[in-house]
Amino acid sequence: MKPLSVILLTIAASSMSTIAQETPKSLGYTFPDEWEAHRGTMMIFPAKHSYGRQTKGLRAEFSAIARAIAKNEPVDVYCLRKEVAECRRLLGDTPNVTIHAGDYRIDWARDNAPMVLKGRDGKLASAGFRCNGWGKKYRGWEDDVETRDNIAKAMGWPIFRSDFVLEGGSIEIGGGIGIVTESCVLNPNRTDWPKEKVEEELKNMLGLEKVIWVKSGLMPDPTTDGHVDGLLKFVAKDTVLLHTTDVESDVNYRICQEAKRVLLGNGLKVIELPLMDDMIHMNFYIGSGGDIAYVPICGDPEQDEPALEVIRTLYERVIPIVSNRIAKAGGGIHCYTQQIPR
Repeated sequence: MKPLSVILLTIAASSMSTIAQETPKSLGYTFPDEWEAHRGTMMIFPAKHSYGRQTKGLRAEFSAIARAIAKNEPVDVYCLRKEVAECRRLLGDTPNVTIHAGDYRIDWARDNAPMVLKGRDGKLASAGFRCNGWGKKYRGWEDDVETRDNIAKAMGWPIFRSDFVLEGGSIEIGGGIGIVTESCVLNPNRTDWPKEKVEEELKNMLGLEKVIWVKSGLMPDPTTDGHVDGLLKFVAKDTVLLHTTDVESDVNYRICQEAKRVLLGNGLKVIELPLMDDMIHMNFYIGSGGDIAYVPICGDPEQDEPALEVIRTLYERVIPIVSNRIAKAGGGIHCYTQQIPR
């Protein structure tokens, strides 16, 4: 007969093994592709404490995006309780928009709303990565770290918790493949995990089969350290749209060419999107069903049309929306949205 200490150790090891295997991936959850059918879109109303005098302009562009998306699918807008009156003034009469009042402080839904997983039975859950204010970049970031979980709780989605820091804009997913930038995801201001451990966590939490690493996102980027959703985007399971520039003196020339080499080396097709001066057009959002794209523009045809010409070949409907104030704040339409899979 085995000693009691050995029996307890065996039971403990068995329990640890069981817990380790119960990841979203092992339970059959995946992160659906953006172009699949949506139950709706999440957006977070810009809070005045974050932007001061910029708030009015940001809210105007935010509202234009929400109204445009609401013509195609439901939009859930999350707002701080003390600012819900202004949110209702701007959007309260918009069909297909539901306003939720609560503790929803930080407004970039791509980064801070739940990354919604879908199980084999169709049930939804949240991939509960941690947020730390893009590497603790602003005063008071500690007050915003629960936004993702607060939304998941309000929607009734169970949360798979992770100790890893990950913003939704720092990973691009298509066909079971995730693409990330080392400049962001491995940045010491977010993690001290080794690359192999990070990759395993991403696979387990998001139901991925493969993770592709590129060195850097577009630079300079003092806010996100090179989020991948400014550099490239899956437009089909085997095809990636990639920003490129012909200006060899541009710091992004080598960044884009290196990313292209990596993508092609991993068997993906690449479509090039011209990188312009005033707007990161790559930061667009694909609407429910995959036939519509909401594209940020600056309003200057010389800047916007070269990119729009390419994007129009990929989608039946392209909705350009002026997003200058959002761009100045560090993002685009993709940053302001997060899909809820159907």
